[in-house]
Amino acid sequence: MAKYFYKALKDQKELVTGYIEANSQKEARDAVRRLGFLPTNIYEEIPENKKSVPNLKKFAGKKLSLSDKISFTSELQVLLSSGISILESLESVAKYSPKPKIERIANELSLAIKSGATFSEALRMYPDVFGEIYIALCYSGETAGSLPEVLNYILSLLKKQSALKGKLIQMSIYPAILILMLIVLFFGMGGFVFPMLINSLSVEQVPPMVSVLTDSVSFIYKYWWFMLIAGVGCVYGINILFGLDKLKTAISKFLMKIPLIAACVQYFSLAHYMSVLHIAYESGIPIVEAMNMAEKTISNDVMRKHAEDVVKFVSEGQSLTDAYYKSQLIPGILMPLIATGEKTGKLGQMFRDASIAIEKKLDMAIKALASAFEPALIIIIGICVGYFLIAFIQMYTQGLSSIINAF
Repeated sequence: MAKYFYKALKDQKELVTGYIEANSQKEARDAVRRLGFLPTNIYEEIPENKKSVPNLKKFAGKKLSLSDKISFTSELQVLLSSGISILESLESVAKYSPKPKIERIANELSLAIKSGATFSEALRMYPDVFGEIYIALCYSGETAGSLPEVLNYILSLLKKQSALKGKLIQMSIYPAILILMLIVLFFGMGGFVFPMLINSLSVEQVPPMVSVLTDSVSFIYKYWWFMLIAGVGCVYGINILFGLDKLKTAISKFLMKIPLIAACVQYFSLAHYMSVLHIAYESGIPIVEAMNMAEKTISNDVMRKHAEDVVKFVSEGQSLTDAYYKSQLIPGILMPLIATGEKTGKLGQMFRDASIAIEKKLDMAIKALASAFEPALIIIIGICVGYFLIAFIQMYTQGLSSIINAF
């Protein structure tokens, strides 16, 4: 039996620590609960001579895409659920996967396991490929002896991320088409229509609105290389600026002040947060460690600060309900779910229900933003079309004046 160190809450208030012997982390957590405590952190004390990981050549390719992760996780989960060992499963994935990246990473993971590493230790050699959350969940599943179930949880999480990504792409298709139409109209009017009218009507004095269009298009045609360099420089500069912590915090605060955008940011962050929290807790990870993992999925600084406050309050011995209420991370409408789950001891089910509710709220927020965004785009297009129309009328009037003056 292994020796586990635990931190737990006594009567939802007092923080207690101690050691307990068990065959797995799951058994250790159950044993702590039988003592009447709520476990917040449990980990095995591993001897120093067992902590080494084989020094193998790391995966040098690019990060696995979301679809590649889904494919890899799905194939591995199916094989493990059939009772096949992790080594044989990885070798099968490498042999039959149609994607070279998946084949390569599966081969290298199997080599690491053959060299003496566990599956989670092999994954830790590739943090940029899988990410901290993926690796931590696999470690918990491997420790508890429920790796196939945990991989199934991870697969559902990845599919949710893919669905959210698809919704955002779908929402951006219509604006992208409208912007493309404006660009085509700009170059068509400024580079073809108006120059042709100027030459055919022999206009002596080009109207200012027409001149702005034709001169802009002419400049872009003549100095396209300069515009390309300037565009690349702008993108590079924006990436540097967005990497500054102060600017990121300022942008996060600004976004949270815009009603419709704030709702999307809030529910988008909470959708990932609750999904990871549910999966981590169901995988046997202690609540505080699970909340730390979930916090890493939040990119908005304001929301992340609220998530950090939750961890702080729970670590100090406060109940989950009080911690979420004081931190203001969770909308008030979801607080009854938190309170009920905590009182009944069904935290896993509560996290799942909260995740489902948040996803529905996110759908509503995205639809509301799209509904407000479309009229704004129509107004912008109307202004641009109005500009082209006025410029065309001015051009036509100026051309008629030139013809009349010629006679």
